[in-house]
Amino acid sequence: MAMIVSGISGLVDGTLIQQVRCDTISNNLANLSTKGFKRDVLSFDEVLSMKKRSVPDFSQGPVQHTSNPFDLALDGQGFLKVQTQKGFRYTRDGALGLNKENMLVNRNGDQILGDNGPIRVDGTEVSVGTDGQIQVDGVSVGRISVVDFKDPRLLVKEGGSYYVDPGEAEELPRPEKTTLHQGYLEESNVDLTEEMIRMVEAFRAFEAMEKGIQSIDEMTGKLINDPGLF
Repeated sequence: MAMIVSGISGLVDGTLIQQVRCDTISNNLANLSTKGFKRDVLSFDEVLSMKKRSVPDFSQGPVQHTSNPFDLALDGQGFLKVQTQKGFRYTRDGALGLNKENMLVNRNGDQILGDNGPIRVDGTEVSVGTDGQIQVDGVSVGRISVVDFKDPRLLVKEGGSYYVDPGEAEELPRPEKTTLHQGYLEESNVDLTEEMIRMVEAFRAFEAMEKGIQSIDEMTGKLINDPGLF
């Protein structure tokens, strides 16, 4: 009987893992068109007794030309730093613009930070260099802040394409090899074909484990009703 209980326990845990895997893949597919989105992958934290959790895959997404001078694509590691009402947030979504005070903001209306704080853009001709330096009508007005983390996998996703540092990721200075491209946006790094293949694999594994549980359940029923059979 102990072996039966152990077998069911293992299969139940397996089905829960596949359920989390399906949920993770579904969220990836739902964000296929979200600018700067990073797909999540299922990970196992051995320190927390194999607690199931997903972590972002920060590999580079494809870059698309938009011709909008306020669109910026990050090429390389790191994040744009944003000032929100809740504190600092970090994003890869470079769809920017100006608010009514001519401050540089993102699509959420939150201010994009430069090396010396928020950036005001008063003028008509806006140019952003690959190093993040912003020139307005030929005059430098600041450099867009780009930061990285010692372990970005510890960042927590929020709505609005934001990441928040829970205090463990450890913010680092500007990554030297990262560049900004004006008039471009980074697309999601979700690959539709790969995610669909993973979804099918997860469903098949889930179904196989369900059948295993049913078989053990039937065996247990026979054992209870007619112990002489075993």
